[in-house]
Amino acid sequence: MTTMALLKKVSELDAPLRDVLTAILEEVENQRRQWEQSVTRSDFDALKDVVQRLAAVQERTEQRLEQLTEAQLATVQSLQQLAQGQQKLTEAQERTEKRLEELALAQERTEKRVEELALAQERTEKRLDELSLAQQKLTEAQERTDKRLEELALAQQRTEKRVDELALAQQRTEKRLEELALAQQRTEKRVEELALAQQRTEKRFEQLALAHERLEQRFEELAEAQQRTEKRFEEMLVAQARMQLAIEQLAAGLGAVRQQVGGLARSVGYALENEAYRHLPDFLKAKYGIEVLERIVRAEIEGREVNLFGRVRKDGQEMHLVGESVLRLDDRSKLTQLQETVDVVEDAVGGPVIPVLVTHFAKKDLLEKAEKRGMIVIQSFEW
Repeated sequence: MTTMALLKKVSELDAPLRDVLTAILEEVENQRRQWEQSVTRSDFDALKDVVQRLAAVQERTEQRLEQLTEAQLATVQSLQQLAQGQQKLTEAQERTEKRLEELALAQERTEKRVEELALAQERTEKRLDELSLAQQKLTEAQERTDKRLEELALAQQRTEKRVDELALAQQRTEKRLEELALAQQRTEKRVEELALAQQRTEKRFEQLALAHERLEQRFEELAEAQQRTEKRFEEMLVAQARMQLAIEQLAAGLGAVRQQVGGLARSVGYALENEAYRHLPDFLKAKYGIEVLERIVRAEIEGREVNLFGRVRKDGQEMHLVGESVLRLDDRSKLTQLQETVDVVEDAVGGPVIPVLVTHFAKKDLLEKAEKRGMIVIQSFEW
């Protein structure tokens, strides 16, 4: 480093340090001048040695100066930071004073809250008494819980037994899975067969496509035929209108015929009942040993019409005869209808009832069913 550079470095230092270094440099310069005036060979050698030492000292001095310079810069930065810190402390002091005021107000609120807490303490003590009673109840509940735990222990034993059973079931399941694996192999084989069938299906589909083309051609022909059909249909509608008029006229005549037939059926039915009134007493006594005590009549019992009703005696016991008359016994519902009539009469008059059904003709299977149900079926040709 040159002397000018060294002087520049020294001038940047603080005044006390700069004065010390300047004095040292001046002393070094004076000694150098004295050595130049009285120099000998030995002195020259000694001077050379001194110069070398001074050079080393000079280097160390320069290093120290650089360190001092850096320290000076750090000191300046520290002073700046201290100034900033002082400013922050001032602001913090102001905030602290403001906070103290807030704490004073909070203290007042705290004292008020303490009074409220004192009242709450009284309520708490009262609540503790209640909790003491609740504690007793909890003790009793604990005893019940212990008992329940014992029951749960027994249930646990049953559960463990069930787990063992499930383990056996698991073994059976694994065996079933092996069987399913074999079935899977068979399924894969079947899929291959289906793939071949798919190929055949695709070939068949191509054939169907050709057939579809032929069908489209046929459809066009049918469309033309449809047009002809629609024309024919219009002609039929006209004919239908004429036919509808004729049907209405026929229906009017048929209604009159139905009325006449219905009247005839009722007349025939009443005729069968009238014959039954005359022939039943002798027929019942001769064939079934049933004696008619009062004339058999048509009656209404509990709102239900009873075709044949009378008081009879069988085997010395008096009972009632309840009967229906039908032209033909060819429907099981007629037996059901008679049974319903019997039930109504039994509820109304009490005592046993003999069910009788009078008809011109009865099918064999229905005769057997009636006999099983205890019903007497009498056909008009029998009397």
